[in-house]
Amino acid sequence: MKTVMSALLALISLAAHSFATSPEGLSLEDAVALALKQNPLVLAAEKEAAVATGRRLQMRAVPEPELVFSNEGLAFSPRGKNGEREISLGIEQSLEFPGKRALRGELGRFGEERAALEAERTRLCVAARVKRAYYRTVLSARSADSLQGSTVLLDRLLENLLLKYQSGSASYSDILRARVEKARLQNQIIEETRNGDEARAELNLLLGRDGGESFLLTTDIIYAPLDRKLEEVESAARETRPSLRLSALRRRETDTGLVLARKGRLPDFSFGVYFPSLRTNAWGFSLGLSVPIWGQRWKGETMEAAAAREIAVIASSREERRVMGAIGNAFRSAQSAESQVRVFEQRLLKDVEDDLKLSLDNYRLGKVEFFNLLDLTRTYTAARLEHLKAVTLYLVSLADLEVAGEEYAD
Repeated sequence: MKTVMSALLALISLAAHSFATSPEGLSLEDAVALALKQNPLVLAAEKEAAVATGRRLQMRAVPEPELVFSNEGLAFSPRGKNGEREISLGIEQSLEFPGKRALRGELGRFGEERAALEAERTRLCVAARVKRAYYRTVLSARSADSLQGSTVLLDRLLENLLLKYQSGSASYSDILRARVEKARLQNQIIEETRNGDEARAELNLLLGRDGGESFLLTTDIIYAPLDRKLEEVESAARETRPSLRLSALRRRETDTGLVLARKGRLPDFSFGVYFPSLRTNAWGFSLGLSVPIWGQRWKGETMEAAAAREIAVIASSREERRVMGAIGNAFRSAQSAESQVRVFEQRLLKDVEDDLKLSLDNYRLGKVEFFNLLDLTRTYTAARLEHLKAVTLYLVSLADLEVAGEEYAD
């Protein structure tokens, strides 16, 4: 009884250890969500939004009051007689012409919106990079598995070939061809494993983790039809793409900047309250008014703001053409990749597989030479690998379409 219990405890401990040390499962959606939470670029962009908020508060702030001390009645020369001296203590406050501070606050608000859109664009770009790295990692794993399956098939052929060689119905050169082909497949497996390790390390860094952390990718590379038209993608992009929204925001921001520059000709004010030392039961006040008689500064600020507004209009038109062009190119690339996937899935893979099965049967009957069968096996292996690459290229094209025009925005 004790032996049985010990064995059960050992099995439970082994299972728990295996569960604890097994890599965590990570779907594509989980990977994107984790990157948007931990990626350094995303975190930095979100901090920039906080910086913009602080800048808006500064631009909207009222100037600090000044504590003023005055000593009146001092003589002009050391030999002169001092008259009645009076010391005053007061507070002065600068006040801008009504509307200036509100306009500066609006410019600060535009800065907040711009930082938020930049953060949104960063999240969009990071999500696309995560998808590319995820698909590359899955592709390498699937390719290695496919090559391993071809190796197993080749081992079976080699076993059959050795039996035929012993009976004198096969040549040793056929055995050499099979062994060389197996070595070539092993080289491909090693290469795919290395590519997978590189893609996995890149994915880890995008997720904000150490490059060597292990995980089990649970989302497979599967083809799903592109069910949208170019016009629908372009229409949605005009409403949602951060680059286009940033372009429109810059136009509104320069409009506000021009209004503020034109208010530079309007005077600012100052107001003060004073408490004299001799007449303690009295107080005084002062009113100040700036006199903007020199027009160079106002003229220069207005010219600069007007030119910035024209630049924003030109840039907005150029930005829309650039983004729409990038979306069009990405959409056509996705369509081409989809057509290639359909070539494999609708006919080519099945034809190659059927031909291989038929050739295997004919080889057993002695109707097909081994080198022809080996060539067809190599073709079947290549077809499966190219199918996986075609699906991955299609999925990457869809990821590129989601971010077209954003990653290389000015």
